[in-house]
Amino acid sequence: MLDKNLFALPGARRMLGALCLLTLLKAAAVVGQAWTLATAVDLLRAGSALVDVAFSLAGLLICFMGRQAIAFFQDGMLERYAGDRVAELRVGLLRRVFAEGPLFVGAMGTGNTVALALEGAEQVDNYLRLVLPKIAGVVIVPLVLLAFAFPFDWVSGLIMLIVFPFIIFYMVLLGKTAKAEADKQHDEFNRLANHFVDTLRGIDTLKLFGRSAAQGQSVFAASERLRQATMKTLRTAILSGAVLDLFATFSVAAVAIMLGFRLVDGSIAFFPALLMLILVPEYFKPIREYASDYHASLDGKTALEALLKVAALSDELDAL
Repeated sequence: MLDKNLFALPGARRMLGALCLLTLLKAAAVVGQAWTLATAVDLLRAGSALVDVAFSLAGLLICFMGRQAIAFFQDGMLERYAGDRVAELRVGLLRRVFAEGPLFVGAMGTGNTVALALEGAEQVDNYLRLVLPKIAGVVIVPLVLLAFAFPFDWVSGLIMLIVFPFIIFYMVLLGKTAKAEADKQHDEFNRLANHFVDTLRGIDTLKLFGRSAAQGQSVFAASERLRQATMKTLRTAILSGAVLDLFATFSVAAVAIMLGFRLVDGSIAFFPALLMLILVPEYFKPIREYASDYHASLDGKTALEALLKVAALSDELDAL
């Protein structure tokens, strides 16, 4: 789940710490939203004055605006951080190219080098913007909401506590399987990029010897292998994400059913039941978001690993 390569980037730990702090504030805003909304509904049900309800709705609005402001500030931080790190990785790759020249480009392949500098760097930028806040959200938000839920309804809190480790375990298994598929896709992409560039370079020679049609079939075969590898990666990631989302949905349904039964027999009051019903979807929301964006981050994870290897070797050359 947590990519160790992230901590090889300058300032990654500091950025993750800042994101955890912002996520903690966001979790507090989520709790405030749930509390004020449940209070407003409970007051309306009891026939309270509109002034009392207005105070609760004003608190709901403040919490909502605070949550959006935190998200806006977080996006700005991530945009600057990801842009700086991607620029550094590109510079490391280009320094290596200029230091070793044709030997390095020949070993990596021209197509692979160009793709890594352009598309690979953009994939890393997208990866950093996606994975860093998702990691902070998966760790911080459930802990805060679980600690808040237990004093009001220990039954719902127990269901939330039991289900969460199973989902995390499945996410670990998913990560290993999807990473293997993503590595295969990346290898096929590199082969196709190198093969295509070599074909363009030698197109005149191929035409001269009447081999252009055969070489075209070879490029088509390489593109088909990439298509198959890409579809396998997407199938693994998307289907696994759907299963995670299904787990979270069933967990929310289990809590809702238990609350309904206990409301009928009078073992729980209306306010804590409504409060739990509002909090439980927010409890599983970070996991669902992580699952929905996981397939989008696989290419970036592989590209980051490749760029870090190149940058590390570039630093070794400078040391010599």
